[in-house]
Amino acid sequence: MPTVPAVGKDVDSWCTRCKLVLAHTVEAVVSGRITRVHCNTCGGQHAYRARAPGTGTAARRARSDGPAAKPVRDYASLMKGRDPASARAYGLTERFKDGELIRHATFGLGVITSLKDANKIEVSFPDGNKILIHRR
Repeated sequence: MPTVPAVGKDVDSWCTRCKLVLAHTVEAVVSGRITRVHCNTCGGQHAYRARAPGTGTAARRARSDGPAAKPVRDYASLMKGRDPASARAYGLTERFKDGELIRHATFGLGVITSLKDANKIEVSFPDGNKILIHRR
């Protein structure tokens, strides 16, 4: 079993301000685990993080499992049975819904596959998926 550095000793930790794994000084140890550190570079105090976000076991497991659980739908299957004449013209100020058919001046005919947040949509076009702004 590895030994835990004592308070006042240096340890490598992910710095939330510098966004790097850097040398930190241990400030608190609770139940044999490092809980608080401060960065020796910027002086920021934060919880101890052994590695950068997204590099832990859950992230490794997700990468090894293959593609995400959300099924990838291709453009042809999304367009099947739809009338291209029913497509609405794309515009920044327009409001769109998931599954709606749109016509973009540059990318052509597309199907909205998801609403990303309050003002972004993911649209499937013949040449691939694009993230577009709406509701502006």
